[in-house]
Amino acid sequence: MVCSAETEPPAFAELHCLSNFSFLRGASHPEELVAEAARLGYRALALTDECSLAGVVRAHLAARKYNVDLIVGSEMRLDDGLKLLLLATDRTGYGNLAHLITVGRRQADKGCYRLSRDDLQRHFPANCLAIWLPDTRCDISAGRWLKQHFRHDLWLGAGLFLSGRDNENRAALEALARQLDISLVACNDVHMHRRSRQALQDTLTSIRLGQPLPELGYALFANGERHLRPLTRLAELYPRAWLDETMLIAGRCRFSLDELRYEYPSELVPDEHTPASWLRHLTETGLRLRWPDGEPAKVRRQIEHELALIAELAYEPYFLTVHDIVAFAKSQAILCQGRGSAANSAVCYFLGITE
Repeated sequence: MVCSAETEPPAFAELHCLSNFSFLRGASHPEELVAEAARLGYRALALTDECSLAGVVRAHLAARKYNVDLIVGSEMRLDDGLKLLLLATDRTGYGNLAHLITVGRRQADKGCYRLSRDDLQRHFPANCLAIWLPDTRCDISAGRWLKQHFRHDLWLGAGLFLSGRDNENRAALEALARQLDISLVACNDVHMHRRSRQALQDTLTSIRLGQPLPELGYALFANGERHLRPLTRLAELYPRAWLDETMLIAGRCRFSLDELRYEYPSELVPDEHTPASWLRHLTETGLRLRWPDGEPAKVRRQIEHELALIAELAYEPYFLTVHDIVAFAKSQAILCQGRGSAANSAVCYFLGITE
């Protein structure tokens, strides 16, 4: 399809986008990517940094400003080379995706990650959509494995970058999609918000691989097509069905960071207590240790005032967390001392956080 002046540009959501939070890969800030997507008329943008959610807060704030729907996701490459995108559809999916990223990061040295197919099965990211990004071999067995696990939540991602082999790649992807009975969706492997960042992206690649630019050869992108491209250009490159599929996926990804709030560990509170009742219990226990013959009325008033203020702000879990840390430190003979404005309180004194 070619967009003429009389043809309405297609509705489109970019589902594969790396920022500079994919260290030494992405050449644009999350805010720049969102702003450019808005300027181009994209309906949504997925930030899919490699095994990371580090850039989503900046992207979220920019998406608010520019009125673009933000999809939270991540790109991952398993240890056998299988590459895919995971996109959170809701709060549960976001939590599962974050957990999988944590697993991958904890299994490798700092700055790296390691995930296997067994990890993906064991920590399956339910409520996430998957887009398979096959390499040039188009290994159908990998696609069958993914389909077995993601069932109707799996797509085949396709990128066309004017490489000279677009027709060949498109034919191979279409054949693979027919064999697996899954839909194709346009994914542009975006590494920069504008083409003008190509030189910077090349430089980042040089630093990442530890080789001079003239020696990189095919390790560099062949051109500057991995930027956010105009809708009319995308309509020239991709079948309309591939572009329409981006909107279907975007419509299913309704998670927003606005849904999140601070959640402290629930295991610090016994089953028969609430955070408020457990904090009061610990405070009263400490009070009896500090004042075995009974506390003065002034102290009692101070405790009740502080506990009421803590309850009003719903800060009980925070005090319980600090109490747990201090109790562990004392059990290991580790010297510690609370500090800060909250430390100058009767509650902290009776919890043993301060002396």
